[in-house]
Amino acid sequence: MRFKAIYRAGKLLLIGICCLCLPGCWDMAEIDQLAIVNLVGLDKEPESGKYTTYYQVINPGGTASQKSAGMKAPVYTYRIEAYTLGDIGDKLYDIIPRRPFYDHYQGLIVTERLAESGMLELINFFEKQPDRRSTIYLFVTDSPLSEIMNTYIPIERLPGRAARSIIELKSKYSDQSSKQARVKDFVENMETFKMTVLPVIRLSELPSELTTNRFEHIDATHGNFLLSGGAVFETDRMVGKLTDAELAWYYLLKGEIGTLYQSLTIHDQHVDVEMPHPKMRRKLSLVHGEPILRIELITKIQLLNNSQDEPLTLQNLDKIERNFKQTVEKKASDFFEKEKEKGWDLLGIEAEIKRRKGKEWAAAKRDKELWKKTKLELSVQGTVSTIGNTINPYRKRGSDGERTH
Repeated sequence: MRFKAIYRAGKLLLIGICCLCLPGCWDMAEIDQLAIVNLVGLDKEPESGKYTTYYQVINPGGTASQKSAGMKAPVYTYRIEAYTLGDIGDKLYDIIPRRPFYDHYQGLIVTERLAESGMLELINFFEKQPDRRSTIYLFVTDSPLSEIMNTYIPIERLPGRAARSIIELKSKYSDQSSKQARVKDFVENMETFKMTVLPVIRLSELPSELTTNRFEHIDATHGNFLLSGGAVFETDRMVGKLTDAELAWYYLLKGEIGTLYQSLTIHDQHVDVEMPHPKMRRKLSLVHGEPILRIELITKIQLLNNSQDEPLTLQNLDKIERNFKQTVEKKASDFFEKEKEKGWDLLGIEAEIKRRKGKEWAAAKRDKELWKKTKLELSVQGTVSTIGNTINPYRKRGSDGERTH
């Protein structure tokens, strides 16, 4: 019995020693000791080289459910000016009474002039930070950065989270956005000499109210975030823009599209069609020394709206299907040729050619402009299906009881 008691005591002592060796939460900090950064904006004057940085810090009392009268600001924006990126963090402590906490910020917005001057210094600085987040989204803005960073956003009251949610929803349900706009995507493309397209964010219109009274107005369009167009980067430098219409064909050919929408004209009437989440087969090959890029899209084609006077017969559906496929193939091919003329290798063909091995590719790669000779062969495979509760549209009845168009 005495041996068992000594054995138990020894076990308890050993457990106690092990517990003392555990590090625990020695670096724990209470939330009221932290300044939780939600969104960062950055600009650079090309003449002086001076950086202007905006930090949006969450106000916990402003994001909680309000039980008392009045509305508190959900975020506070701090503005810092410095001539080096390293000085920005140091100067932040001059005006902020808490320790900055960057682990949960949602996005980084840069101005067009900074993007055009190059982002290599910013990316290198970013990658050296121990608390960096490579999954944050990068945005370019053509609106005044001060207005972007000092605007209250409705519904989603944290602007950083609002910007992130918009890009993730658009990448799933539209044809004008993609999730491949994070820091990690930018760095990967920069190192492999692929081009990157980042979303352009702007204010739809200036809000009529710049205080927290903004949340008490019904009009949510004025002063809201809007993603419109894309900024094209070659390595780290912005070289141009894509419109919303061009973004649809870019993401389609990249295989990153959520849903493609097209409005067709059939029998002189509008027919709206969508192509959700197409699967892609892509193959680059050499034919008589010239590269051929074959892309096959396999998808379901859904009929959203039909204003035709004609009944929706099998022949009519077949006509819609052929019209849709021809439209997609032509518009995507036209976009490919147009961007190729600009010298923009948006599909990463040059990088893919460099990875190819074999005598045939080795001989072809002596031509430094080989990728510009690439021909696109695009095909769409799929059949049209109707959605909703009706097949043919409803029609009005005339005074004689007969249906009219």
